[in-house]
Amino acid sequence: MTALALSGCRQGDQHGTPQASVSASAAASASLYAKGARELHFQNELTRARAHWKSKPNLGDCSGVLHEKEDLVLCEAANSALTVLEQEPEAQPESALPALENSALSLARLSKRLRYLSLGELSKKRLAGDAGAPTPPVAASAHGPLRWPGRPDERGHRTFELGDGPIAQLMGSSVRLERDAVRHLGAYLEYAELPVRRSAFSTVKRLHEQHPEWPLLRQLLREAALLESDPDLKSQLATLSASAQPPAPHSTDSK
Repeated sequence: MTALALSGCRQGDQHGTPQASVSASAAASASLYAKGARELHFQNELTRARAHWKSKPNLGDCSGVLHEKEDLVLCEAANSALTVLEQEPEAQPESALPALENSALSLARLSKRLRYLSLGELSKKRLAGDAGAPTPPVAASAHGPLRWPGRPDERGHRTFELGDGPIAQLMGSSVRLERDAVRHLGAYLEYAELPVRRSAFSTVKRLHEQHPEWPLLRQLLREAALLESDPDLKSQLATLSASAQPPAPHSTDSK
């Protein structure tokens, strides 16, 4: 019986070892595939971003649109930051990340200010068109049209589109460039090698501290937390993403 038991153990070992080897091999293959896919996506994103910045996109001369000194300073800061990206589209992560940090933040601050100014521009247009006091907007979206109690659109919403005033046009350019800078930064945060992803996380964390209410950054953090494979970095991303989400609205209805 002892011999039979030993024989059974040996047979179990013989059958168990190949299964464990196959499982380890499958896990290694999956890991290599994921790493290769991540690297390919990273290179594709960098190629797209470099081509974009080489085309030298800019905000143009803001002095013809903005008249307050503080507003001009915001626009000049954004244009200066963009110039750095245009001059060094092939920069390594250690220099690309600070340039993207500066560009994204400058553009976010400008976009926020232009959204506010565009409301004033829209109110003046409404006043001139109706020869009366403007009606307050029902709702405003950071990236979509304002909803006004006016003519209905194809879905029945009563809207008044932005887009033909000089401030609204400048805002459109600023928002597009802001989105491009955040997307370029996201390539490092989501698809680069782990040391670079950690550096990009530090960059994004600073941006959140300086500009907490930032929908584009909020979305980037949420996506990066889902994609991240390193447990420690994934936990840090999830924590920062949770802190960046807007608080849930509280009902004021009394029971």
